[in-house]
Amino acid sequence: MLEIHIKKKAFGAKIILENVTLNIMKNGIYGVVGKNGEGKTTLFKCITGLVNFEGKIAKDNCCLTNNYIAFIPTEVPIYNELTTIEFSDFYKELLNLQGKNRLNLFNVPDNKLIKTFSTGMKKKAYMNAVFQKEYAVYIFDEPFNGLDLESNYVLMNYIRQLSENSIVFISSHILEILYKDCESIFLVKNTRIEEFEKFQYAMIEEELFLK
Repeated sequence: MLEIHIKKKAFGAKIILENVTLNIMKNGIYGVVGKNGEGKTTLFKCITGLVNFEGKIAKDNCCLTNNYIAFIPTEVPIYNELTTIEFSDFYKELLNLQGKNRLNLFNVPDNKLIKTFSTGMKKKAYMNAVFQKEYAVYIFDEPFNGLDLESNYVLMNYIRQLSENSIVFISSHILEILYKDCESIFLVKNTRIEEFEKFQYAMIEEELFLK
């Protein structure tokens, strides 16, 4: 079980999240939606420990550290002066994964400098490196941005595989992507987070746009 309790997260005087309690009981895919600026990325950064907040995150009653979390942000942090294979090897060394085979989920040129890549190619090179390790929790913040149609198909199929043994969060502005595969969807709005189960998905757009 993943327990997320955020008593308060604020930037200065502006409260972003407050009195958030989420209990995820099983592995699977979980959607996160909300308008820009409501706190989706802040939620992810709280879970990964990238920002300080009042509260706690626990997995199976133990503190969840970033060693057990894979975070794929909208704009990936990648070293432009390295080649794809150099970045992948650097990531392997960083995670102490010597001896493991490189994962090439996406077809990315090995020996070209990353700075020559498009946004989508950089994201694919980054994910190839991250996916060399297995994690208890995966967080994808707008993962389909910048990817072509085939890459989106490959990524979504891989996410389904990951969700068999891990908890996977996906944020997306395209709700239909989430409706098909998510166990439930979390709506971030007005500093709170509300959970919608599958039979409630029809209510999400009303909550987002009409209230």
